[in-house]
Amino acid sequence: MTNKADIEIACMSLMWGTGLSDFEMQAWISDVKAAGYSGVATFEWDLTRFIDETDFEARLRDTGLSLASVDLVIDRDFGKVKRVCETMQKLGASHLVTIGGLAEPGADMDEIAAILNQIGEIALNYDVHACFHNHSGTTGETLEETEMLTGKTDPNKFFCFLDVGHATQDFSGRPVAQRASIFLERNWERIDFIEFKDWSEKYQLNTEVGAGSC
Repeated sequence: MTNKADIEIACMSLMWGTGLSDFEMQAWISDVKAAGYSGVATFEWDLTRFIDETDFEARLRDTGLSLASVDLVIDRDFGKVKRVCETMQKLGASHLVTIGGLAEPGADMDEIAAILNQIGEIALNYDVHACFHNHSGTTGETLEETEMLTGKTDPNKFFCFLDVGHATQDFSGRPVAQRASIFLERNWERIDFIEFKDWSEKYQLNTEVGAGSC
């Protein structure tokens, strides 16, 4: 059983499709620290840019924040997976969150699962746990799809994840307040990482955490 003291919370960079400038990155890290989080999370392409072009690593070190996770779009570029995991290992990051990409609606789940297993095997060489991000508009949108896909992966190589906001929005056919908890209860032994979002009918996934139905 996980002790409360073992649980740390990181703040995801909200920069879908835009990216943060060096100045904005510095402000973001300062805000995350001031808000009391333990770490930060970001996307693979921004991590690479931060490392190459900014003092990201030094700022994490100076503020005492950790890099908790990195999101990686699913493809067959396993060389990129190695490079990302090398950087993650150097920064002490433990969670590689695979998302979207080849896992599009209607994709062959056996093929996607094989790719995820290969990513997971590579990641373990760098002490990183790979997992799959349930998300609207992907193979893993519904509860059934998410469980089917993760069920096809090797639990010794690949771990479970849940975005509770997307689960509450997309796992239809069940009471709204139970949609995320159903997956967590049924897959708890494999759960390695959770992304907190909230959802409401009025504001959808733009709902402030704690103000919606999750």
